[in-house]
Amino acid sequence: MRELEVSSRETETVEFRRIGWPAAAACGLAALVHVGTAGLLIGGLLLVVLGWSTVVQPLIGLLMIGLAVQVRPRFGRPRPDLPTLERDDAPSLFALLDSIADAARVRRIEIVQLSGDFAVRLSLTGVRRRPCLELGLPLWQTFTPRQRVAAVAHELGHFAAADVRRGTLVGTAFGALAGGAELTRIQEPSEPAFTVSALSRRAEETTVGAGLFTARGRRNWIMWLPGLLVRGTARLLTRLTRSGSLHVEFQADDVAARIASTRAMDSVLRDRRLADAVGFEVHRLAVTARTFGHGKAASTEREFWDRVAAHAHALPHRTGDGPEDPLHTDTERPGHRRDEDCALLPDPQRLARLSHTDAQPATITLDTPLADAIAEELSAPGRLLARKVIRDCVTT
Repeated sequence: MRELEVSSRETETVEFRRIGWPAAAACGLAALVHVGTAGLLIGGLLLVVLGWSTVVQPLIGLLMIGLAVQVRPRFGRPRPDLPTLERDDAPSLFALLDSIADAARVRRIEIVQLSGDFAVRLSLTGVRRRPCLELGLPLWQTFTPRQRVAAVAHELGHFAAADVRRGTLVGTAFGALAGGAELTRIQEPSEPAFTVSALSRRAEETTVGAGLFTARGRRNWIMWLPGLLVRGTARLLTRLTRSGSLHVEFQADDVAARIASTRAMDSVLRDRRLADAVGFEVHRLAVTARTFGHGKAASTEREFWDRVAAHAHALPHRTGDGPEDPLHTDTERPGHRRDEDCALLPDPQRLARLSHTDAQPATITLDTPLADAIAEELSAPGRLLARKVIRDCVTT
């Protein structure tokens, strides 16, 4: 497989690249963003209080306070539209997550939300920075028990590796810059100022020209310079934190391999290519249920994720638990050429690195009784999620 031919020397060079001055510079830039926000707030309050006898100073102060509120640090919160599980709702699931978190040496997860994405995401929410895991049911149903443990362990491994982007300082700075970019974004009018009859000569050109003229006239040139500053700062912060992202991914892979086995982490990387196929099937089932499922809502919601799982298990490129030694061989599949399979493999550098490391056994396994108990706990919130996916399938 040509894309995976990476020498051990090249792999070690990338592996032992440490995060140095870019991460420090990113933390410094994030601190400046927060200091600037605090300066806007304090300056605005001083202008309002001390300049109350004038008219201009309080107005400027109110504007500065409004800007400070818009670019305030975002601490995040659980999505209100997703089914949410606490410890009492799913004790078996949280028992598995606690064991993985303890093995990864990170804080235990406090909230679990189910989503319709092919992903597992961990974020810190609220001022207390509570760990919240977004568990995508398409991924959970597609992956085998070993792969599920590996996927969760890899996501927790990002925090074990001290990912700068997910830290409180830099993460809240990204949220503040996103709010500032939204405030300073130049809005284009959705409709032109006037339209002409479709029977008129050059009607389409006239309508487009009127829309462009109106867009130029309505641009807020006062916010152009602040918007340029906000977007430039966001790009710089992204570039500074990007340099250590591969190193963090390698460390997260090590955590997942140590907890769920090297073979399980390898199969997780390979089966990430199934995201599009599984996502298309989720949308197809939702549209079918929305169109032809009148009067069968209960049975459709109950069987929705089982049908997704059945489709995923029948996909020809699915690795699953794989062969006995998938790190050094790539089995031929009927009807598929080897170069086509290689083209579908994501993250070749990470796969190559795993192939050059010693295979580690699993320290945490998801056995059949525990998997069945977790499936029972997820059945009711899974039906709620299926109802949401079917309801929103037209707009998503």
